[in-house]
Amino acid sequence: MRLSHAVFEKNVIILIIGILVTVSVGGLVQLVPLFTMEQTIEKVEGVRPYSPLELAGRNIYIREGCYTCHSQMVRPFRDEAERYGHYSLAAESMYDHPFQWGSKRTGPDLARVGGKYSNDWHVAHLISPRSVVPESIMPPYAFLEQKDLA
Repeated sequence: MRLSHAVFEKNVIILIIGILVTVSVGGLVQLVPLFTMEQTIEKVEGVRPYSPLELAGRNIYIREGCYTCHSQMVRPFRDEAERYGHYSLAAESMYDHPFQWGSKRTGPDLARVGGKYSNDWHVAHLISPRSVVPESIMPPYAFLEQKDLA
């Protein structure tokens, strides 16, 4: 006897049972490995909770909408790894809530750019982006120089 899909299409009860079995097997295939692992996010050396100053900076980053043009994730593609360094790992963002792993790439990825330039360069870039990157379309954030962090 050959079982065809017509049996499932004509009998709602059999269709529901088939759906439940399929969803249950799929769920088990995804969930069982998680229970056998000691932890789901690998440990990365140097990852720690943000300091109060770093949190203030992150809040400004979110408040000013920087995340709409700059993601914080280096993708595992050769050109991005050559430009920014090793690709981003989930553990590196374990203290980020909400996550800022966007896909927009108007500006460069910011996951590894922090130590690439000096503090003076970053200040000049925020005050007048085109003074240090002539092709930049980023708006100036000169008001941040006088504004309190809060």
